[in-house]
Amino acid sequence: MLKKCLIIFSGYNQRAVIAFIRTLELHQIDYAIIAKSKDDPIFTTTYINKIIATRQLVQLDLNEIIGLINKVKEQIIADEYIIAPSTEALNRFLLRNRENIELGNIIIPLVSRTTYKLISDKYSFGKLCKDNGIKVPLEYTVLDEALLPFVAKPKQYFCTNDSIHNPFIIQTEEDKQIFLKECNPSDFYYQEYIRGKSFYLLYYFNRDNSVFKFSQENFIQQPNGKSIVAAVSSIFHNTNESLKYEQLFKSLNFFGLVMVEVKQQGNINYLIEANPRFWGPSQLFVDAGMNFFEAFLHDFGVLEMPPIFSKPLKEFKYFWLGGILKTFKIQKKLTLHQGNEYNLLTELPTWLQSDIYRKPDTFNIFKNELI
Repeated sequence: MLKKCLIIFSGYNQRAVIAFIRTLELHQIDYAIIAKSKDDPIFTTTYINKIIATRQLVQLDLNEIIGLINKVKEQIIADEYIIAPSTEALNRFLLRNRENIELGNIIIPLVSRTTYKLISDKYSFGKLCKDNGIKVPLEYTVLDEALLPFVAKPKQYFCTNDSIHNPFIIQTEEDKQIFLKECNPSDFYYQEYIRGKSFYLLYYFNRDNSVFKFSQENFIQQPNGKSIVAAVSSIFHNTNESLKYEQLFKSLNFFGLVMVEVKQQGNINYLIEANPRFWGPSQLFVDAGMNFFEAFLHDFGVLEMPPIFSKPLKEFKYFWLGGILKTFKIQKKLTLHQGNEYNLLTELPTWLQSDIYRKPDTFNIFKNELI
């Protein structure tokens, strides 16, 4: 079996990166961390000895990235080096520069750039789903027709002047004016805002066309559709709704990790978006024994035996207290898909048992987020 080493770019999508590292540690797999800067929280963890290099530039620069990868290769001898597909910006950078990076024994474990963008760009994937009989939110032809509340979504990852924007949830006229000041409306399209339950359908599609699947129900989220801070395991992946996406991804010959966000209003399920990469609450599937990272590692020959997934016998929770505190500090309101703030605060001791960072390896991150 070839000796393989994982290369991890730390500092972004950090909660998923930590969950991935914990999986590598469990299986005693070689890996190297490239930190985003000297301020990367990874320096406060027990994984500090795995940091081989630190980026000097904020922007992803081809010459710097190749130099850092070569530094890893000098210090860790392996037959193949696999770059973890951890963040959206990183994945797009890797695909754009694939020919220059994937030389010799460097592996970028992603589908083609065309397929990746088709799934990751919100407008193109929404259209694809609609064409395949999957329900999407009502779309407004122009901004002036949009009824409050509505969502402004970037058509593509890169907007005017290569700017990057998250979706805007516009609930008031004031929100609308702020949006118009900050963004070019032609970069966006507009959909009705769907209220109701929030689910993530979670998949790993093997290159042999088999699929592993799981799901979570999201309880609490940071405002404007940002990070999930509280979620529980679900059986939503056992529904016919999941089968629609399984068939769709297989028709694209897709392989790898992908998360599909679905909102459920009454008995109707609506596609919100898809992310073909690591996702923040990954510790949930790790704790539940449905570890998609193991599927990924086996698919690319790092683990010799395929993972054995069985139905979890209990409910598992995911929680990120730091994400809640960040929201409170900027005096914003959390988005509650289930329950209310009173229930959250009274049940806090139970949720804290599942906090992503409240563990020995990352306790310093947990502590620093309390300040």
